[in-house]
Amino acid sequence: MEFIRCEREGELLLVKLARGKANALNAAMVEELHLALGEAAADGSVRGLVLASDRPRFFSSGFDLAEVFAYDVPAMTTFFGRFIDLYESIVQLPKPVVGALGGHAVAGGAVLALSCDFRLMAEGDYGFALNEVALGVALPEGLHRLVFQAVGPQHAPALLLAGETIRPSRALEIGLVSELASEETLLARALTRARSLAAKPASAYGAIKRALRPVDGDRRHLDRFIGQWFSPESVQNRRALAASLGR
Repeated sequence: MEFIRCEREGELLLVKLARGKANALNAAMVEELHLALGEAAADGSVRGLVLASDRPRFFSSGFDLAEVFAYDVPAMTTFFGRFIDLYESIVQLPKPVVGALGGHAVAGGAVLALSCDFRLMAEGDYGFALNEVALGVALPEGLHRLVFQAVGPQHAPALLLAGETIRPSRALEIGLVSELASEETLLARALTRARSLAAKPASAYGAIKRALRPVDGDRRHLDRFIGQWFSPESVQNRRALAASLGR
């Protein structure tokens, strides 16, 4: 694969994001992640999955501004529909999924992290943020549930309404991540956590996961999201963001 690296670590599948400097998500990368999830689901010898990055300082910066922001309505509808399928597949995988956040996790990158059962984050000047409100779009309801499951109703507004950037120490404090580790030890700690979870009876783990993290199907909200994405306010905000980052 071109944009991700898949490695076996005993009974675990290690999937590393590996695109550009910041693992910006585009259609091809989403499809490669689908293939990796399908492999993990179909292979009975895979008892768990670790989602990580091989890029320094970034887990994922979110959608590729140059490519995804240029999609027309049909292309964006297809892309975001497949992105919904991706994060719901991670949530529904009846095996442990641990995220190793080795740097910034923003927007779509934060969504991938939230889809994991557990998240570990590297110590450092990194941020976790859902900045969609600043773009003038609302996340589908299933993603709101993932935020509530991660941090509860007390802290969810800071992420969803204020679009605050959460630093590692605060992420641990509010339960967004379960552990902090140095950059050098993060992946090893994530693999250890995944092995511990993978050692539990698989059928029970899968059943409890389905009960704790039900998926209601965010594709039913796709048209509403696309309508907001292409609203004049959102188009203006996305252009301003792309220009500011371009500078």
